[in-house]
Amino acid sequence: RPPSEAAGDLAAQAELDEAALLGGLRERFLRQQVYTDVGDILIAMNPFQPLPLYGREVSERYRHQETGTLPPHIFAVASRAYHAMLGRRGGRPQSQCIVI
Repeated sequence: RPPSEAAGDLAAQAELDEAALLGGLRERFLRQQVYTDVGDILIAMNPFQPLPLYGREVSERYRHQETGTLPPHIFAVASRAYHAMLGRRGGRPQSQCIVI
């Protein structure tokens, strides 16, 4: 699998139609991967069970991650927004908005 697909970015697929999107989401859900990227959009699915997704150790891994090096996660969205707001990673400070 290409690295972007392994990381959970469905936008990297050759074709992204409704069937491919739903199939990719279903496959990831069955592997208990409840977060999926589609470009800059994060899709979160309810796992209907407790999963070890939010502890301090998980948070620390995403705090300084490079984009695409870890699986999709809400902590990655927060980290990207925070660093963009401060103008880190080679850019100038930019206002951020996260829609949930």
